Amino acid sequence: MTYEECINKVREFSEKFYNSLDFAHNMEHGKRVVKNAKMIAEQEGGNLFLIEVGAWLHQFHDNIIEVNNFIKTLDIEDELKNQLYEIVKCRPEYISDESFLESKIVYDADAMEVLSTYGMVREIICNGKCRDKEWEESVEDTIKVQKRFKEKLATKTAKEILEEDLKIIENFWESYKKWSSN
Repeated sequence: MTYEECINKVREFSEKFYNSLDFAHNMEHGKRVVKNAKMIAEQEGGNLFLIEVGAWLHQFHDNIIEVNNFIKTLDIEDELKNQLYEIVKCRPEYISDESFLESKIVYDADAMEVLSTYGMVREIICNGKCRDKEWEESVEDTIKVQKRFKEKLATKTAKEILEEDLKIIENFWESYKKWSSN
């Protein structure tokens, strides 16, 4: 199996999963994370195969057993499979300076979905609509998740890409607090 055939198999597998998720985590989210990861990798380097496959599989972070069973079926080297297991766990609690470059890139690509101005709106709506949270809880949880993801941004490229968005978001939340407080 060529790497391209493998990527197609991964994309098909992921698409079924994304189609079962809410509007904020659907196939469009998957495509944006892959696009973001490729954009970061252009500057940071890394194994492009691992980055693309890892980006497609990133949303399985809560379905580790399912994705690990799928990864076992891929006709790739065991070392690559082991790296994919790590990349899929692209959550703030698992990213560190010791993480593979590819893990950092996929983490940052997903973090952009929360830390951009678009991502902030997406997260607030998802909290209310999909997670059935009241308004204030939706806002508070968005602020918390943004803080968690921002603290662990791992690549210089993602930090540069998000620099303006992060300033806008910080100013937005300061203004929001001013207008929302009693």
